[in-house]
Amino acid sequence: MDYKISYLHPSKQYLTIEAQIKTGGAKSIELFFPAWRPGRYELGNFAKNVKGFSISNQQGHSVNFQKSSKNSWLVDCASTDLLKISYFYYANELNAGSSFIDDLQLYVNPINCLVYDKNQVDEQCTLTLDIPSDFQLACAAPHKKNVISCETYHRLVDSPFIASANLQHQTYTIFGIKFHLWFQGKVTVDWDKIIPDFQKFTKSQIEKYSDRRKKILGFPAKEYHFFYQIMPMKAYHGVEHLDSTVIMLGPSEVVFTDSYDDFLGISSHELYHAWNIKSIRPAEMYPYDYSKENYSQLGYVAEGVTTYLGDLFLAESKVKTFEWYKLELEKLLQKHFDNFGRFNYSVAESSWDTWLDGYSKGTPGRKVSIYNEGALLAFATDMIIRKGSLNKASIHSVMNYLYVNFAQKNKGYTQADYFDACEKFSGVNFDSFIKNYVHGTNPYESMLVTALETIGFFIQTEDNPIHSERVLGIKINEISDEFFVQDLFPGSSGELAQLSIGDQLIAINGDPITNNISEVFEKHIETDITLKIKRMGRELELICPNTNRNTYPIYKIEKEKIPSKLYKSIFKSWIGLQWDKCLVQTT
Repeated sequence: MDYKISYLHPSKQYLTIEAQIKTGGAKSIELFFPAWRPGRYELGNFAKNVKGFSISNQQGHSVNFQKSSKNSWLVDCASTDLLKISYFYYANELNAGSSFIDDLQLYVNPINCLVYDKNQVDEQCTLTLDIPSDFQLACAAPHKKNVISCETYHRLVDSPFIASANLQHQTYTIFGIKFHLWFQGKVTVDWDKIIPDFQKFTKSQIEKYSDRRKKILGFPAKEYHFFYQIMPMKAYHGVEHLDSTVIMLGPSEVVFTDSYDDFLGISSHELYHAWNIKSIRPAEMYPYDYSKENYSQLGYVAEGVTTYLGDLFLAESKVKTFEWYKLELEKLLQKHFDNFGRFNYSVAESSWDTWLDGYSKGTPGRKVSIYNEGALLAFATDMIIRKGSLNKASIHSVMNYLYVNFAQKNKGYTQADYFDACEKFSGVNFDSFIKNYVHGTNPYESMLVTALETIGFFIQTEDNPIHSERVLGIKINEISDEFFVQDLFPGSSGELAQLSIGDQLIAINGDPITNNISEVFEKHIETDITLKIKRMGRELELICPNTNRNTYPIYKIEKEKIPSKLYKSIFKSWIGLQWDKCLVQTT
């Protein structure tokens, strides 16, 4: 299968695409358009962006075809050995997994827009780019001039690229592997700041994939490319590939200052995906089937372990402090305890249902996050392994084992494989853990208390300083100086008053709310509360009863007074610091 993408009339934002696919003598073949992209386990339905789809033979004569599903065409090819397919693809969405064309760049994730024959996905492919002569091409796949050559369709569609005259580029090398940093967008890159930090966390990640003699087992790719789309507005999104990642961040003026932690965090996260999900892959996704859903309950490993370790590597490599990491762990706790979907849906079920409702919040109280809850499960798993092995193994041992025994043998792993490895290195039976926390909705409190105790810490709660959250149990979302109910704590004053998510708050005890909602709430802190709201065009007054209950408490992680020597040892092995020198006892 051979393709050509032309940069024509960028203001119209259509990619001009031509494909040539051999028929192999078949009387008919079914051509597919990808229905989703690896890295986001929900349907993308990219075929909706296709216009002017036509097929001809070698002589340029039209070939009969008909639509066979929302993203496939059945083609009559009895009289030809070669199909020439032409179409336009609308590329006006700019994020880390999309395709986009304008007067400044041609940015393509090939998985969005290249039609294919299922029977030829393991055969060699080429993609020729017709681009302006002053455009530089940033792409991880092998390419010569403007021709990208890949051994398989899988490899081609896993190779995003940016062609632009405005790219900024630098490299660094770790263990003989070259890492590229590409920036597209109006930004002054602080190379002296970022390259030393990237060297540290990259080295730390690669070192974890070594044998007992500390011999590096290898990086999944020969080279690796970070592609950054820097935006003038707020943005935060990353997508992983085997030997590259695309990351969109903004606003540009704060990427290397106020948002630098986000820049580091997402970069470390996406780099670790080169192992976890791009190489170490669930069996249901080995190989990928781009034509339909690839259901899996292992999102808590693919995204959860990566979320946990992505941040941990920044602290362990001394790019960030333990104090910073503790705050990140507290954020995970807070999001978990503030999400009451944890009582309804397990993290395994939530993983399966990313195909149903994607990555949005969705129906209130219905599900949990494979990132957030998955990271907490990974933390607890790590602590169980470290404690059970007397600090001789960790979750790194498990991922290392899966990399050698599954990824490098070109096969996917199952839940049983993952937890068999956990048991192998810990000596602990994980059956109840799986039943209660992975496939069940048991409260995480006891699991987290035990995990934190293993490194000499414990959970403490504090009253929420925000009056509306603490007293009324209302989380508020501000949009253009208007205030809406975003979440309600079950059994809270706000819920008993029969507030609904989406209600607009107009006044508190008669005081109108403009841009001073905190001041108005504080003014009435000692009184009963009557809320004036707007709901579906109607204005209502609701009385919030006094429940004498503090809701939405704040979760903090504090040090134990005298942890055991084992726990101190585990802490040092885990984060690379002496327990006694981390933080000051605050309680």
